[in-house]
Amino acid sequence: MKHSIRHKYMLILIGVVAAVIVVSVVALNLCLEPYYMNSKQKTLIQVRENLENRLVDDGAVTEETLLYLRQMKEINNIEIYLWDPSQGIIYGNKDTIGNGNDFMTYILGREKTVRQVKSTDQYEINETYDGNLEASYLEMFSAYSGGKFSIMRVPLQSVAETVSLVTRFYLYIAVGIAAIGIIAAWFLTKNMTAPILRLSDIAGRMSDLDFTAKYEGKDKNEIGILGQSMNNMSANLEKTISELKTANLELKRDIEQKTKIDEMRREFLSNVSHELKTPIALVQGYAEGLKEGISDDPESMEWYCDVIIDEAGKMNRMVRKLLTLNQIEAGREQVNMEHFDLVAMIEGVLNSYQILIQQKEAKVELHSPESLYIWADEYMAEEVIRNYVGNALNHVEGEKKIMICVEEKDGKAHVEVSNTGKNIPEADIGRIWEKFYKVDKARTREYGGSGIGLSIVRAAMEAMNGSYGVKNEEDGVSFFCEFDCR
Repeated sequence: MKHSIRHKYMLILIGVVAAVIVVSVVALNLCLEPYYMNSKQKTLIQVRENLENRLVDDGAVTEETLLYLRQMKEINNIEIYLWDPSQGIIYGNKDTIGNGNDFMTYILGREKTVRQVKSTDQYEINETYDGNLEASYLEMFSAYSGGKFSIMRVPLQSVAETVSLVTRFYLYIAVGIAAIGIIAAWFLTKNMTAPILRLSDIAGRMSDLDFTAKYEGKDKNEIGILGQSMNNMSANLEKTISELKTANLELKRDIEQKTKIDEMRREFLSNVSHELKTPIALVQGYAEGLKEGISDDPESMEWYCDVIIDEAGKMNRMVRKLLTLNQIEAGREQVNMEHFDLVAMIEGVLNSYQILIQQKEAKVELHSPESLYIWADEYMAEEVIRNYVGNALNHVEGEKKIMICVEEKDGKAHVEVSNTGKNIPEADIGRIWEKFYKVDKARTREYGGSGIGLSIVRAAMEAMNGSYGVKNEEDGVSFFCEFDCR
């Protein structure tokens, strides 16, 4: 990235290294030579003072003094000439300056001073040029007590060479430092920007509602604190969004439940009104006929009364079934799981249907073990079996055979209630569990069905998390359900 923070840090660090190198080179060129000149000037003054101290006592030049002068020449690269008017050159190269009066001739005949550096009563320091040697010098001319004189000089060519050498050497070092600095800047900016880029990636994923990314740095600096703060913020946002989604889901479920209840209520009222309309009309018609004395025949009057009683009984049974179904579907019927004998319960249901079985002239067969205990809500399980048997009695035809088979399969009690008769059309087989849905609407009243029984089966089995279903057989229909045995 052209404008990334790493790119900027790299430029800043490289700029700092380059600035340091440039400033250092400029400082060397501007300050090193004056510093060197000043250092040599101090050296000349120090040597002169030491020499004067050695000559102050009796003015004699001892071997020790000469040794000192030789040491200064070797150590500080100083050309030293010591002259006495009576003795001539005491120390120095006579070939360069000569002897006796030649010394004064040299002093008086040397070329003009290029620049005066310093002047006192005891000495004078000048920057001079020696035409014979074609060289520049920093030269000190001194007078001592006892009439002695000295010339001490340092070649300035060595100063320039030293400055040039140091500058070149520093440039080589600077190139190496710059290379190391660039590499160090690359690694440094990488380490500095890596956690920032990681935080940027985490922030981007958080904006997309992805809270799985976490900052894993252990630094105790500002970036580490920021990373931990982002982790906390991510956790809080995830928790808040989760709570909001849960609340929205619950709200949606509540709205759907309310809508479903409203639809169920409207459907319930519509279906009840439709189902009760016919029996109420019959009861009203026959009651009015009895009141108006349409027939004085005792047998006819008894038949009218039987019809009224039968229709009232049907309305009573339908209302009870509707209430049962409504309680199960609304969740008001609490599921109470019990351990009981399924076979005994089925035998009890069949006993209660004996009169209707005889009226239908049906043949009922029960194939089951002596007992089979299951875990289920006994009331709901009985409603399921009762509605299966009642449905079979309402639709049994042909051989009028009803068979109930009970067996255990893989820890499940499998109950199958089949009857001979017509098959259920494939278009209707998926809708028979709906309330008030009737396959044979023209014969419903003849068979006594209300279209509610199978809806009760569906609601009860779903409340107990059991399986149920229906299938067409070659000579009839078979309904089944399963309960847990353990």
